[in-house]
Amino acid sequence: MALTISPGAASFSDDRSIDPEDRSGNWSIGFVYNWQDSVYAGEDYRTDFMPRFAYTGENLYFDTTQLGWHLIDNSEWQLDIFSDYFIGGYNDHTFFSDTGEVRDEDDPLKGMERKGALEGGAALTRKTDLGRWTLDLRHDIDGVHNGGSARLGWSKTWRDQNWQWEPWIDATWHSSERADYYFGVRPEEATDSREAYNLSDTGIARIGFVARHTFRRHHNFAFNLSYSVLDSDVKDSPVISENGAARATLAYRYEFNDPVVTDNGDYNFFRSNPNTWSLRVAYGCTSDTKLNEILRGQINCDGDGTHLGSLFLSRKLSETFFTLPVEAWLTSGLARRFENGLQDDFWEGVLAFKAIFRRFPWSDTVETRFGVAEGLSYAHRVPSIEQEKGEQKGRRSSHLLNYLDFSLDVSVGDVFDVDSLRNCFAGFSVHHRSGIFASSNLYGNVDGGSNVNTLYLEWEFN
Repeated sequence: MALTISPGAASFSDDRSIDPEDRSGNWSIGFVYNWQDSVYAGEDYRTDFMPRFAYTGENLYFDTTQLGWHLIDNSEWQLDIFSDYFIGGYNDHTFFSDTGEVRDEDDPLKGMERKGALEGGAALTRKTDLGRWTLDLRHDIDGVHNGGSARLGWSKTWRDQNWQWEPWIDATWHSSERADYYFGVRPEEATDSREAYNLSDTGIARIGFVARHTFRRHHNFAFNLSYSVLDSDVKDSPVISENGAARATLAYRYEFNDPVVTDNGDYNFFRSNPNTWSLRVAYGCTSDTKLNEILRGQINCDGDGTHLGSLFLSRKLSETFFTLPVEAWLTSGLARRFENGLQDDFWEGVLAFKAIFRRFPWSDTVETRFGVAEGLSYAHRVPSIEQEKGEQKGRRSSHLLNYLDFSLDVSVGDVFDVDSLRNCFAGFSVHHRSGIFASSNLYGNVDGGSNVNTLYLEWEFN
């Protein structure tokens, strides 16, 4: 993911933790931690913790909020098309702060809000012995700022066994619409201490260096240092106090890259994959009870009367996770939220990694599974219970939140001694959405979330 509009914006590919030539076809899960100076008036620095989910396929690639396709990819040229959610801006709840509290009345950004935007684009790269030269073009497709940008960049990667070193530099042109949205002040936002300010197109230049290291095949670390310089017209804005900013990023990914034996020897997660599938159908009720209390056995439907029904399709990635006897699965789900007349019903989508343990001492008699999933949940509308909690705390809400799932089930076939149902499991799960205690800008610095207690049936099949 490449988010380059300001040094204060959170990003994924800006950390450059993934080898640009990686076409391994492996999934990975990890995190990105950012420390960066803030160029916005009234802010000193920003820190951010963001979970990461990635897939590096031969053609298809995915990096948490970016989905793309390599249209052309050879030794000389690379052409990608992509959609990319830009995470940036600010709001009245100190969007990038550690606390997310409401801004003081004298805060330079008080009463203003700038949102992230879904952008679409294409990137053309020329590969030479001197490095990779990339032209990245993108435009808002979400109607947020209605602008675009063009970035020209260079990078060169040196490889030595498990290490990689990559210096890089780029310059980005931003259209007047994009620049004015994130750095300007509208007439209706002007105050006695904050005059209206309009920007035309502008530019930002950056330089950086990243080091990558792979440890024991699965563990990938990266550390990126960079510095950005803003044009003078951006610095002249009443909401901008700096003309440059430093940034440090630490990233980690666990890569699921255990060998998989196929009939033709050519493994592909989507096309040639012998690993087991599963299908889960669930239904349950919303609860006001906290997640840790539910996990201690306080299971109830003491919520707002809303319900959820879901269908999940999963596929096994590995027999082990962190060398432990725990299976790793990739799971995707579609849920329907039934809002009990509080608002219109709506859909929710989920993508997550799930760890499953089934080697209990009694599993030879009654196979038992315990699972924990971590991923992304996007709701078409914010669930009413999350809206209510946000209003009570004076905090914002978000369509995109972190997803957790805790599940416990047993084999129906083992319980009733029916061979045809050995791979059918019945159990209980908690469907959880949250902002990770306001620690992640990816989730809008939300403090809170929702829990749904569900019963389900799940079938494993090949």
